[in-house]
Amino acid sequence: MELNKNKMIFLAIGAMIFLSLVFLLVTVNKNAANEETNKDPSNTFKIWVVWDDSSQSYQFIDWFKQIYPGYKEKNIVIESFPSYEDYTYTLMSAINSGVWPDLFVLNNNEWKSIFSEQIIWIDPNLINPNDFRKKYKWVFWDDLIITSWIEGDTKEFLSWIPVWYETLGVYYNRRYVRDSDLKTLSSLNNVVSKLSDKYSDLIPIWIGNWTTVYNASDIITQFFMLEKWVKSVNDLSWNVLKQWLSSYLLYWDIDWYNKFNNRYAELRNLWEDSLYLFSRWETFMVVGYPSLLWKIKENGFTSTLLQATPFPHYYSGEWKTLINYNYFVINKDTNNLALAQDYMNYLSSDNWASSYLTYYPYYLPALLSLESDKLDSKVDPDYNITLNDFFNEDYELSSFDKGIKNLYDKDIVPLLDNSNTFENTFENFRVSILCKTNKIINFTNLSKVCD
Repeated sequence: MELNKNKMIFLAIGAMIFLSLVFLLVTVNKNAANEETNKDPSNTFKIWVVWDDSSQSYQFIDWFKQIYPGYKEKNIVIESFPSYEDYTYTLMSAINSGVWPDLFVLNNNEWKSIFSEQIIWIDPNLINPNDFRKKYKWVFWDDLIITSWIEGDTKEFLSWIPVWYETLGVYYNRRYVRDSDLKTLSSLNNVVSKLSDKYSDLIPIWIGNWTTVYNASDIITQFFMLEKWVKSVNDLSWNVLKQWLSSYLLYWDIDWYNKFNNRYAELRNLWEDSLYLFSRWETFMVVGYPSLLWKIKENGFTSTLLQATPFPHYYSGEWKTLINYNYFVINKDTNNLALAQDYMNYLSSDNWASSYLTYYPYYLPALLSLESDKLDSKVDPDYNITLNDFFNEDYELSSFDKGIKNLYDKDIVPLLDNSNTFENTFENFRVSILCKTNKIINFTNLSKVCD
């Protein structure tokens, strides 16, 4: 009896070992199959984006597969880069190494990208340019519809698909500043002067020492665009720069007892920035995109006293407002062209774009049909800041050609902190950017020294 019992125990243990080995073998084979599937370029579809949290994007992939069930088994991978500079260099390396994404994004403020020859235009039978004009704001027509001469006739193509855009606004402490103070640059100057007189030890608006300012390159570009017809780095003549200086220097102390410089040293020692002063009520206004609200919140600014308004112009409703957005493009070397085209069509749908903006509430909608629903949406549930606080329908939206975006954004910030030789430094900056752009994009004057 004891022997039979031992045999039963032995057989049970043997069966468990056998089943474990079978399970292990099946698992290994399944993982190996999955690895082979992921390595198969025909089954993997890669999308690269910038700034947006990729973990949120996978929800959209699930929805896409529900609408296009034929791609249910496709392995769609999304990668998001926090830095546009890192993204650019990685994309260059990926294309050179043959491990490119099928879809990727480019920025509107680089009119001719180094990747322009790497993309294909969208078939007008898929998304018609005239239909695009009806659905999107005018600025996107100007930027994204391409006219080409083909077989003795002109044809229009849509080159890219936008989903969102952003514009600059002024965040302000409503205990000290009113919305009516910020309708024009003239009224902004007046309130800056009044606050300077009343609070002589504080800085009314933090525009200075640009290394402590978020999106400094775009803020200064917005100043440039307050001059008519200025739409590119090539337009930055000395007359334009002088007009910019006359506006910008109003925010500095006339007697050159410069509080910006004094506080700058303090901020650098503390490893802090202008938002640190803003949260402590030691500056009353800062400039930024809607997404800056997240950083303002991290610094603990009182929610009941925060308001925002569109960045003012010289006169209400005149001159241009800088627009910033990334748009999706199709890689000409994709092995999944049909999927890429279907995904582009998906991007342009109201339902998908609305869902996307729900996950990323700091973006303004590119589709006209979504404005009425989205503009009154809060950027953050804890603050009474809506997208409408960055929107003025009377302002003309415009892109600005930075030549090569990474170089422009990187080089202009330290230049702005050098106030002693503005004319020479800005002219050298403009010439250098144009020289590098022509060399890198147009392959001209390759032996020329640009710096």
